[in-house]
Amino acid sequence: MKNKLSTLILFWDFLLLPCFILNANDSQVDNNKRKIYFQAESPQQSFGFNKLNENGLFIFEKDPGKADVIVAATIELCKRINLIEEFSAIKPEGFSIKKLPGNKIGIVASDQTGAMYGIMDFAAQIQMGKTLHSVEEKTVTPALGFRGIKFNLPWDSYRTDASLQIHEKTIRDLKYWEAFLNMMAENQFNALTLWNLHPFSFMIRAKNFPEACPYNDTELKQWHDFWTRLFKMAADRGIKTYIFNWNIMVSDEFAKKYGLADYCLDTYEGKKYIGKGDYSPIIQQYTRESLAQLIEEYPDLTGIGASQNERMEGVDEQVWQDWIVDTYFEVIHNANRKVDFIIRAHTHPAPALTRKAVELNADKLGNVLMDVKFNWSHSHATPDLMYIHGGSKSKELWEPAPKNYKMVYTMRNEDFFVLRWGEPDFIREVIKRNSQEFVGGYLIGSETYIPGIEYITKPGKHLTWEYAFEKQWLFYEVWGKLMYNSTIKDEVFANSFNRKYGIAFGNKLVEAHKLADKMPLKLASFYSSSWDFTLYSEGFIGNAPAGKMNSYDCISPFISVNEIIETTTLDSNLVSISDFVSGNYYGLHKITPLELAAELEKNSNKALDILQEISTENPTLVHEIDDIRTWAYLGLYFSEKLKGGTSLQQYRVSGNAKKQQESIVYLEKALYYWVKVADITSKYMDEISLTHLNPRYVSSCNVRPLVKFSWANLTTEVINDIEIAKTSKPFENSSGK
Repeated sequence: MKNKLSTLILFWDFLLLPCFILNANDSQVDNNKRKIYFQAESPQQSFGFNKLNENGLFIFEKDPGKADVIVAATIELCKRINLIEEFSAIKPEGFSIKKLPGNKIGIVASDQTGAMYGIMDFAAQIQMGKTLHSVEEKTVTPALGFRGIKFNLPWDSYRTDASLQIHEKTIRDLKYWEAFLNMMAENQFNALTLWNLHPFSFMIRAKNFPEACPYNDTELKQWHDFWTRLFKMAADRGIKTYIFNWNIMVSDEFAKKYGLADYCLDTYEGKKYIGKGDYSPIIQQYTRESLAQLIEEYPDLTGIGASQNERMEGVDEQVWQDWIVDTYFEVIHNANRKVDFIIRAHTHPAPALTRKAVELNADKLGNVLMDVKFNWSHSHATPDLMYIHGGSKSKELWEPAPKNYKMVYTMRNEDFFVLRWGEPDFIREVIKRNSQEFVGGYLIGSETYIPGIEYITKPGKHLTWEYAFEKQWLFYEVWGKLMYNSTIKDEVFANSFNRKYGIAFGNKLVEAHKLADKMPLKLASFYSSSWDFTLYSEGFIGNAPAGKMNSYDCISPFISVNEIIETTTLDSNLVSISDFVSGNYYGLHKITPLELAAELEKNSNKALDILQEISTENPTLVHEIDDIRTWAYLGLYFSEKLKGGTSLQQYRVSGNAKKQQESIVYLEKALYYWVKVADITSKYMDEISLTHLNPRYVSSCNVRPLVKFSWANLTTEVINDIEIAKTSKPFENSSGK
């Protein structure tokens, strides 16, 4: 352990490389370490080299003539090693791996971040068992230029709930951020966006509005040091950083001082978030000056973002858009350095106004990204873009294709926080269907979940990670690596399993995940939802928007069989139960509820069969396997519920009593699978706070209280579905047969 630690310290002190050559003599043994010559000042390459050198086979060599490995980022050095053509052709953050004369291998990149990725790709090939002679030659250009994570901060957060505020101490700890940023770099994410209502009072003391910051000088310095070090740590790993605010929100202290923006003031319930937006001149001045000071005080901050959709209800939309232009655009134009700008653009101001504003002011702006939510708040559904925020089907932001900005799609996950998830084929398909030239990339993240402290999993031998994101390692790996290179094969993820757990059956785990993890995608495609709390797929929880309840009493946030029957579908290829029974559907490629049920059953059973072939005594891997098994049983539960709902609706329409009995049998079988889910998950969790269940956000109806979430807590609701079927009556106009 001591030698390993000394080696790691030595590696961290030395290296760096964007054009990289390795002697390919496979006869060398472990104690005959290969020599590396590298450029001396690239933290990105230090990071990449440490990943390559986890097996301890490399040492630093000052003289390139004596080195087995040559590292170069300059034209001159690439000319010297005859890689100038490769160097000239590489795109930003891309790389090339080439076999060269003299039993050497070259890894070429035009920038430090691309070199880091190239080294890590080469390292992954070696870790998968390839020899230096069999390393695959390749040239990789990033599939997407913007590969970001949406990270909501727990202080002054848009939502307030115990499940969010529990993370405050963890997210203030730079040890956490070192681990999180390491994960991002390893998975080739290149952008971190940090969101809270009003970040300025945590970052600066506005020169002309000092009372807006509640902290004394010592406290503010601690905050300042935190942000400075965080942004520098990110930059050292090739990660851009962005601070987001919610448009014209201000601090409580500012609102009280000037008697403005009542919606920003605390109440006993937390934030009000109601009332017409206050766009007073003093708020605009304060926002402008704070943005400018933020850019000046934090040179490693890449850019700013604005969620312009907030708090200006009742304002003329052109006035609204002009306020954004006069506030944000002018600050960017007059800033003391170039900064990126991300605009959260949805339904307000109108997309056409936002597009026009950017195009008219393009000369004032640098790099602009236009962000919209992919399928509102539930992106893990169909890979087709059906609508954006508010259910808008407007394409005005990208048709015709823009020239002054790129689109970014926010892939919100409000649907699975407890179970591990990783379905690479879905992500490949999202990228394939949404790869138009105007698409700059994606943001993945949640509004109702923060991947900070591990508060979900019970203590035990299975709990071997410290932070929540570490449990969800596969989610981040499949998203990050596929956004960078959508052509990579599943063997990459299988190798990650093999290395993580010291096994040889990672391919089986990937295949089982791919089959079982389709369940939440199918539910979110079938059960059309909208904002954050209208669906939580892994828990079968949905809160219908006020005024849009089904015709039955809303007795629980649990999605009852009645709601499954009456829902409309997000994916237009899927047929709802009510439309299927009435025959109200037509067109090619339609998938009926019974066909969807058969697909779910097939996938789930295949996944369970694969898991039967696997044996391990590693308690963490057992837990991981149990998560896959849970998804499979949820898939079988959903399958039986679809069949039961279809039979129940057929009974209600026709009066055929056999269909009623059939529905009861299906729903009893669904209960059987739900109990299996509850039994498995109860080994690893009790009940947890879940923002979806916060009374402030649940629609007003006859809701049965459910304070905390667990699958076991919902068993009575699953039983209630059977009672619904038993007590149902035919519709008045049914045949009664």
